[in-house]
Amino acid sequence: MRVKRSVDFRMAPKKSSKSKGVAVEPTREEGWVASKCSESDLETLVSAGLLPKQFVIQWRPALGEDRPYENTGEIVVFAPYFERGLGLPCSFFFSGLLRYYRIQLHHWTPNSLVHISIFVHLCEAFLGIEPHFELFRFLFHLKPQPDSYILDGVGGVGLQLIHVKDKVYIPYKLSSKVIDWKPRWFYVENQWESVPSITPGPPIQWPEWNKKPVDESQIPELLARIANLRQKNVTGEAVMFDWLKRRT
Repeated sequence: MRVKRSVDFRMAPKKSSKSKGVAVEPTREEGWVASKCSESDLETLVSAGLLPKQFVIQWRPALGEDRPYENTGEIVVFAPYFERGLGLPCSFFFSGLLRYYRIQLHHWTPNSLVHISIFVHLCEAFLGIEPHFELFRFLFHLKPQPDSYILDGVGGVGLQLIHVKDKVYIPYKLSSKVIDWKPRWFYVENQWESVPSITPGPPIQWPEWNKKPVDESQIPELLARIANLRQKNVTGEAVMFDWLKRRT
């Protein structure tokens, strides 16, 4: 039987003798809010083809829980991630991004997953290559949320297209800021440990967040191929539509 224990996202204050045995309530600084994600909500994602069936990835709802619990082999995910292209088990590329930038899955903002999903499918289905890490770093960087002084424990990292790189990349518009997404979290089995295990605290800014590519030798050719796709009116929306069509 698995033993679960609450994840302490900051050091809890000392308890007085009067409060002995009383659980420490989560704080707003931790970034977690009580989950409103029910089994019915998850079944809806399954029906839409966005979430694998329960017997495949062993998901379970966290409805009513104030904050996540450590539970051997499990990670915390958000329904809006799957609505924006997240797939589990994670690809080597996606897993590599988390480890390279030294962040947790729950540190991403939902729209970050849109950028990643479009980029990965663009590489695989339109350029005919594996997701290209150097091209990714050429185009994108990480930005702390809400700012560089205080990072949210949940959604504290936003992936953004580097300024002026929109001139050389396929065009698309992101939806406005996603509202009320933080209560929509649940648990999923961390198959093959494809995602770093949940650890306390907000993300930490590292130099890698803004590092330029090490090897740019292949980038001019890839940008030329992307420019050709732009001339054919290939957009991010078209890439996502193609991705959805292939999933159904």
